[in-house]
Amino acid sequence: MEPSTLATVLILTSAALHAVWNAMVKRSPDKMAAMVFISGWGGLLYLPLIPLAPLPDASMMAFIAASTAIHLIYQLSLTRALDVGELTFVYPIARGLGPLLVAVFSLFFLPGDFDPLEFVAVLVLVSGIFLTTRNKTGNRAGLGAAILTGCMIASYTLIDGTAVKAAENPLTYVIWSGIAFAPILMTYTSLRHGRRYLWQCLGAWRHGLPASLMANTGYAIALYALSVGTIGEIAALRETSILFATLIGALWLKEKVTSLKVLAVSLIALGAVGLKLI
Repeated sequence: MEPSTLATVLILTSAALHAVWNAMVKRSPDKMAAMVFISGWGGLLYLPLIPLAPLPDASMMAFIAASTAIHLIYQLSLTRALDVGELTFVYPIARGLGPLLVAVFSLFFLPGDFDPLEFVAVLVLVSGIFLTTRNKTGNRAGLGAAILTGCMIASYTLIDGTAVKAAENPLTYVIWSGIAFAPILMTYTSLRHGRRYLWQCLGAWRHGLPASLMANTGYAIALYALSVGTIGEIAALRETSILFATLIGALWLKEKVTSLKVLAVSLIALGAVGLKLI
C-alpha cells in the first residue's frame, strides 16, 4: 500500500475512534473523572509497549515536553467545552479550527507540504464543519473553551507531526508521549481536586476503559499516519470525525438530522475527497 493511501486509511480509522470516545465522555456523568481515567490511568496501557522501541533522545524529549504541556491545556479545555456546551456545537468548532490553523501554517511555513489547491479543499471541509454549528442555541458558554481547544489541536498536531517525522522510530514518540502525559494530568488533578478524587476517578471505568482504549489507540494511529503523510492533509482528514459524530448523534444520541446537517456533512465529504484527488 502506498504511504499516502496508508495514511488516509489510518487517519479515517483514528477519526472514527475519536468521535466515539468524545461522545462517551459527553454522556459520562462526571466528565473530568472520565478524562482523568482516559488519559491519566489510561497511560498505563503504554507500559507493556516500552520494549518495542528505543528510548527517546534529547531532541525527542524536548518535543514530548512541549506536546505534554499543550495536551494538558487541550484536555482541560475539551473537558470544559463538553461540560457546558452541546456536543454538536462545541465539537465542530474545536475540530474545524484545528485543521484550518494547521493548513494556514503549512501553506506559509512548510514549503512543499501543502499547496494552494489543497488549501481550498481544506476550506470546503472546514466550512462544512462550521456549518454544523448553525442554528444552535444555549451553547455560547462553551464557545471560548471550544476555540481554545481548536488552537491546542493545531499546536499539538504541528509539534507531534514534526516529531514523528524526525524520529528514527516513530513508535518511540508514540509510546513515550503517551507515558509522559499521564503523570502530568494526574498530578494536576491531585493538586486541583485532591488525591481522593484522583482515586475516585477509577470509578469511571465503565465509560473510561473503552474510551481510553479508543482514545489512546486512535491517537497512536494518528501519530503514525502523520509520520507517513503530510501534516496539513492528515490534520484535515482527521476532522472527518465530524461525519462519524453526526452518525453517532443521529443513531445513538437520537439527535435530529436536518437538511442543514446533510449539507454540512456533504461539504465535509467533498473537501475530504478533494484533498485526495488534488
